[in-house]
Amino acid sequence: MKSKLLILLVLALILFLGCAKQEKAESRNMEQIHAEEGIPVKVIVMQPQEFAVELPFTATVSGLRQSAAAAMIGGRIEKVLVKVGDYMMKDQVMFEFPEDAPAGQLTQAQSAYELAEATYNRMKNLFAKGGISKQDLEGVEMQYKVSAANLDAVQQMLKVRAPIEGYVTSINVRETDGVHAEDVLAFVSQTKQMKARIWAAEDEVCLIGSGQKATVTWNNTTLMGKVSEVAISMDREHNAFGVELIFDNAKNLCKSGVIGDVRILTYTNETALLVPRKNVMNDEKGVFVYVVEGDIAAKRYIKVGHKNSNFEILEGLNSGDRVISEGLNLVYENAKVKVVADSN
Repeated sequence: MKSKLLILLVLALILFLGCAKQEKAESRNMEQIHAEEGIPVKVIVMQPQEFAVELPFTATVSGLRQSAAAAMIGGRIEKVLVKVGDYMMKDQVMFEFPEDAPAGQLTQAQSAYELAEATYNRMKNLFAKGGISKQDLEGVEMQYKVSAANLDAVQQMLKVRAPIEGYVTSINVRETDGVHAEDVLAFVSQTKQMKARIWAAEDEVCLIGSGQKATVTWNNTTLMGKVSEVAISMDREHNAFGVELIFDNAKNLCKSGVIGDVRILTYTNETALLVPRKNVMNDEKGVFVYVVEGDIAAKRYIKVGHKNSNFEILEGLNSGDRVISEGLNLVYENAKVKVVADSN
């Protein structure tokens, strides 16, 4: 029994040593393949392309001009004459209170006007016959005009009108609702152009200037626009600088009051040489990439400029250079390489 166990142990040891030798042989063979044929790599061929750097923000987008239609008196809403999306002319009637609204005092104003009108007409006849002086007539006429103005003011209070020309973007009341004086009943916005305000940090505001191109995206809709104003002092409440933007919305694709993703274009280069960040390395001498020269990997030191997901290359590379993009974990300076594909 002991002899059989010994034989099994010897066989297991031989099998183990054989596998180890095979793995070592395979390892040597891979190194030999790399040495003889080159380390397989993929490259990016440098060629000029457009490069842009944007600053991202989030902001509420609203009509360029927006105004509230508010009640001048309290009471019950009798008529709602508009709906969301209607286009209003300035002073067009949007809501009406009943004529007998207590706060309106229409009955009193109407009675005062009718009395003043009758008195004025009677005095005009007397004046024509020489029964009163011109000064007396002018006094009565003044009272008549004041009564007419008072009646008009009361009638205006019973009708809530559009404060500006534009689209009705929201309505806060329905017919029969009770409201108080100065309650906001609706909003009217001019939405052919939209506005937004973003808050930029100190390091960001230095990159932003009036006139720079910008976009805002909401619900897969993108509007083109620009920076219209940049604050020159920090807002202490936000600890940031306010930046105003205007966007074109001629087709009314974007709604007022939505949250949009704003991007401000801070830099462009139409003929930039670009290298992805992951392919850029550094050592004690500086920033470098590996390029393929013939069939050899060469370390090339570079000077970088602006960056996003790529580095803009200012010095060190030329159009047509082949920068190694994959296989970098095996590559070293002066290593033999074999280009299997390019990533362009």
